[in-house]
Amino acid sequence: MKHTTLTLLILFLFQALSAQVDYHSKYREAIASIEKNYAGFKDKTEGKERFYQIFKTELEKDSIGDLSTLKKRLKTYISFFDDNHLKLNEFDAEKYVAKKQYRIKEFNFKNLNDSTCYLKIPHFMYKSRVDSLLYQAINSISKRKNLIIDIRGNTGGGDDAFSKLLPIIATNDMYYRNVEFLATKANWEFVDSLVNIGEWKEEYDDQVIPAPWLNSKKPFLRMNDQRVNIVYDFPKHVAVLVDRKVGSAAESFVFCAKQSFKVKVFGENTAGTLDYSNCRHFKVIKDEVYIQAPTTKIYGLPVNQIDKHGIAPDFYLTKENQIEQVLRYFEIWW
Repeated sequence: MKHTTLTLLILFLFQALSAQVDYHSKYREAIASIEKNYAGFKDKTEGKERFYQIFKTELEKDSIGDLSTLKKRLKTYISFFDDNHLKLNEFDAEKYVAKKQYRIKEFNFKNLNDSTCYLKIPHFMYKSRVDSLLYQAINSISKRKNLIIDIRGNTGGGDDAFSKLLPIIATNDMYYRNVEFLATKANWEFVDSLVNIGEWKEEYDDQVIPAPWLNSKKPFLRMNDQRVNIVYDFPKHVAVLVDRKVGSAAESFVFCAKQSFKVKVFGENTAGTLDYSNCRHFKVIKDEVYIQAPTTKIYGLPVNQIDKHGIAPDFYLTKENQIEQVLRYFEIWW
């Protein structure tokens, strides 16, 4: 009897707390934030404005009375944009990443044989982790002709995290695609919390401008703004191993790596999450619902989109024993 009473009390308290949250208002606030601050919103709705309004109106017809319905409704709304960078999270991703414990045990280096080194980089969240791995590996890498860089499952992070990796594999200058920034107060404050870009001014509002931290209108920028003056003798051949989960900053790395004459990409097409990027995370309901939305878009869209198909590898591989397949390519092609 006591157990039943306690269960009913907990259920009552949960319902009472739920009743205090206006889920429908939270839904509308989230939609308004996406419409205002998502860098891809205008591109994704252009020419489909009437359909978008009908879609949005249909979703708002039924009331939202609980957390589960709110999540489902938001996920349905977000699906309209077909953007893997725009998504709902059920935890505060920024706090999680800030702990610097995300998949750290997966970073790995080993010598596969006398001629081949292997690097596993599960993400580009922490530059210090990538730099530390390279410091550990550089002596072996500089003595062996082959290098496998395995970034399967790498969903991204920051472009600066792979800045020390590029000189090891470069044969020429490398360029990355520049971005434009959707200037809104929320986006500006988010970026300013990471890198000082100056005081917000109302005249910027709703303008698509050159990214303030890059301050360039060129469609392509040299990586690190440095020229490649030295081409290292080793490694002579580099294989970058990718899969469908490789996205965002990891795709930026692939985009740069493919510009080197000593690099070939193996696996399957990447995820296609590069066109809209530099995501801001905002809270819908604390500890329950968060949304990440891109603040930037690649220069020149919709021409030369990557998000539709991802980046294609130079060589497709079957699912099984992919490292062994790459080793065979080293023997046959190089």
